[in-house]
Amino acid sequence: MSTPTVAPVEVTPDADVRPTPDDGDHDRFAHYVRKSDLMRGYVEGEAITALCGKKWVPTRDPERYPVCPTCVEIRAAAMREG
Repeated sequence: MSTPTVAPVEVTPDADVRPTPDDGDHDRFAHYVRKSDLMRGYVEGEAITALCGKKWVPTRDPERYPVCPTCVEIRAAAMREG
C-alpha cells in the first residue's frame, strides 16, 4: 500500500473577502417604489427603480430592513408639494 501524496496549498490570510459596493450587499435598506412596479418585480423578476434611483430586482422581505433615508426625504418633499 502506498502513501498518498498531498499537494501544497497556498493560504493568504490577509485576503480581503468583504463585499464590494457593486455586489448589492452594501445597501440593506427598504426603498419606496410604486406598488405596480414592486409586484412586477416580484412576479416577473424585472429590475425596478426606487425613488432614490436605486435599481434592483426585489427578492427579500422589505419589512426586515430600515427605510432608505433618501427615499424618505424624497417622499416627504413630494407630500409637502402636493
